[in-house]
Amino acid sequence: MTAVIDKLEQLAERDAVLAPLARSYAATLRLLTSPTGTAIAVLLDPADRLASGAIPLLHGRTIATDLGALRQLARDTTAILVRSGVPEAGTLLDAVASDRLPPLDLARATLCADQENLQRLALATQTSNQLVAVLGSVLVIPIAAALVQNSAAASPTRWQAGYCPVCAAWPTLAELRGLERERWLRCGRCGSGWRFPHQECPFCGNSDHRRLGYFAEEGKQDSQRVEVCQACRGYVKTFATLGPWSQGEVLWHDLTTVELDLVAAERDYRRPEGLGYPLAVQIVARELAA
Repeated sequence: MTAVIDKLEQLAERDAVLAPLARSYAATLRLLTSPTGTAIAVLLDPADRLASGAIPLLHGRTIATDLGALRQLARDTTAILVRSGVPEAGTLLDAVASDRLPPLDLARATLCADQENLQRLALATQTSNQLVAVLGSVLVIPIAAALVQNSAAASPTRWQAGYCPVCAAWPTLAELRGLERERWLRCGRCGSGWRFPHQECPFCGNSDHRRLGYFAEEGKQDSQRVEVCQACRGYVKTFATLGPWSQGEVLWHDLTTVELDLVAAERDYRRPEGLGYPLAVQIVARELAA
């Protein structure tokens, strides 16, 4: 993971637009790979298997997280945004420092895609919804990833839904692995991966090959392309890989191929908002749950 962190820092040095996210991802990956990183979050009611049907692992669960580490990550991330010149970042930093933006509340609202509470938190900080959402997305990465690393049930052998079997997020990208080019969907926020049929849209389930397609730069269609669905206008960036990428590599490749997202938007394709399943979780301070 150290190599990916270095690549993110180098990206930040040469691209001012991507720098805030690149450095924020680097900060959260450093936390996750620290000696205590995987202990940042645990399930208070551990399970040995996924819930039945299409219910993600985290639904209905209570997560205990290291509040001190989460607060520090929130401060570090907002400081990065301030140094990067992001508008309103100074106001957000003040809100984090004064605890007007409680990190546990923000993490829970982000993990559950609770738009009502995200808007309430943005109003409380007097900053934009988008800026609060960026901070929230950074905070949930080490929480969700630690839960995956600590749970033997986080890699299901049978999962048929297009959303993440752990945290219900829509896939960040897809991998075509090895010589067999098996299609694996990958979650950027928890790092999970799950097999999925080639001729099927992960967002709406459309399997009519006449309404599925892709676009790619000339000569790169076998290594990097955007698979699209005419039925729901969804898209997923897809890459040929030798094996599974680390979570850091998933975030890196997603960030460094933002031009594919722009082309998709120009062609009126989009990623669905929210989650694939109405996730309900509770997040409490581990210090108080002990």
